[in-house]
Amino acid sequence: PVGPINRGEYDHEWYRKKLSRMFKISGFARGSALLPSNKHMDPAPVCVILEDDAVLVDRFAERLANLLEELPRDFHFCSLGYSRPKAAPMVEYSTHLGIPSCLWYLTGYVLSLEGTRHLIESLPVIGPVDSWIGMKMCSNWDNKFGGLLGVGKFTKAKTSLPSRKDLAQIMKFRAFAALVPLCAQKVGSSSASTLTRDGGWRNKDTDITYSG
Repeated sequence: PVGPINRGEYDHEWYRKKLSRMFKISGFARGSALLPSNKHMDPAPVCVILEDDAVLVDRFAERLANLLEELPRDFHFCSLGYSRPKAAPMVEYSTHLGIPSCLWYLTGYVLSLEGTRHLIESLPVIGPVDSWIGMKMCSNWDNKFGGLLGVGKFTKAKTSLPSRKDLAQIMKFRAFAALVPLCAQKVGSSSASTLTRDGGWRNKDTDITYSG
């Protein structure tokens, strides 16, 4: 007799079908496509995912809508709430969007269907999932552009945004982030002071720039 189907880490087709059923459309990414081959692509449906204890900024829906107007329609992932290692600069992409070189935490983010397919094809997850996502971002900059940007050395980007042509080649994982985070997460205390940049728990880690 045939045994049970193995839903293991390499059963990508099963995961794709499952995620397609779970994908709840929260809006559309309407920015110009990053890849020239996607120039005529329609706006892409997105799914917004938030931690159950995420604290949203005022006018969250309005600010999210502004971000989606700029978010390239062929994006994979866009972080809304995060922490950033100090030696992982963010390069400004547009008014509301940046391109991260590495981020931690998954307080809130936006995914496209193409992004879910990309992540499924990258399975298995190695280590904590937020670290795995962060290292996928970092791998985009394992090249001369990362050196020019100052990845692993500086907090702020040391060069301007590479050309669209270069970005299309660099960004195998097309990950973006809100330049100003749209959500934060309470950690260790329910006190509002933990959501400020001067919160005591944040001062214990000198290597992280926190969102919120």
